[in-house]
Amino acid sequence: MLIELLSLKNLDKLVEFEKIARVSEPDIFLDELDSERFKNTTLAALQNPNFSSARCMLCIDEIDRNIVGRLDFSILSSFAFGGDLRVYIDWVYVLKEHRNKGIARLLFKHMEEYLISLSISEYFLIAAENQEAQKFYHSLKDAHIQKQDILTRNISK
Repeated sequence: MLIELLSLKNLDKLVEFEKIARVSEPDIFLDELDSERFKNTTLAALQNPNFSSARCMLCIDEIDRNIVGRLDFSILSSFAFGGDLRVYIDWVYVLKEHRNKGIARLLFKHMEEYLISLSISEYFLIAAENQEAQKFYHSLKDAHIQKQDILTRNISK
């Protein structure tokens, strides 16, 4: 398996990955994929400076060069405590037929190596509650899983 960051060169492969994901798990992906819109909005995000701290790591099958998993995260910076950098993992997804083959673990390993190279020593995510995800989270060495209240508020009018 190869790990690559999302770029213009693999954007079409990401669109195909998203199509397959929606077919294999329609109960998770409730909306039908508009491939052209998805590609255009992702392309716009790749070119938007507001997304400069966002990363999408892709796990690519070396044989057929198709994407089988992705891990999306953002580097968060704050002036708290004299300057703080952390990472928020927004999305981890491995195609159903490729699960339990170490792909998520490989994505996390590469992300952690990348973060260490940037002197970032902590990441967090809002844990999914499904059994597969919980089993994976609990398998991560030295990970601390805690329950916390999360405040969200939509401010768009």
